[in-house]
Amino acid sequence: MAHPIKEKDPTLKTRAGQTGVEVNRKIRSKRFEIRFTPEEWVALQQRASEAGASSTAIYARSVLLPSNHLADQETKAEHKLRVQLLASLGKIGSNINQIARALNRMKMWNDTTKGMFQELTKIQEGVSAISQLFKEKK
Repeated sequence: MAHPIKEKDPTLKTRAGQTGVEVNRKIRSKRFEIRFTPEEWVALQQRASEAGASSTAIYARSVLLPSNHLADQETKAEHKLRVQLLASLGKIGSNINQIARALNRMKMWNDTTKGMFQELTKIQEGVSAISQLFKEKK
């Protein structure tokens, strides 16, 4: 069975080529250059840091094109918090799976164990939903 060949959009990145937490997936092919004195450069970097921007380039884009960069608002602290939250949710999910596995191995099923299993299933679904929301934020 032949599969249709997908056309690649030449304006989209094919791989992650930039550091940071930018949401922008389009190729940046236009360059804008500006020169700074050492003092100006330090001041610009300090402003970017104070604004919580993860890079000077993201900060400059947010100042020059504020309406175009609303998606780039995640700061380093927010990114770190999101990563930590996802890791914690993963650990919680793993623990829930271990408890569910132990319940499944029990030879004796009664209303209590069935109720526990149902509650664990609800918790696992909630954890998965929360994780998916934070993963989509990237």
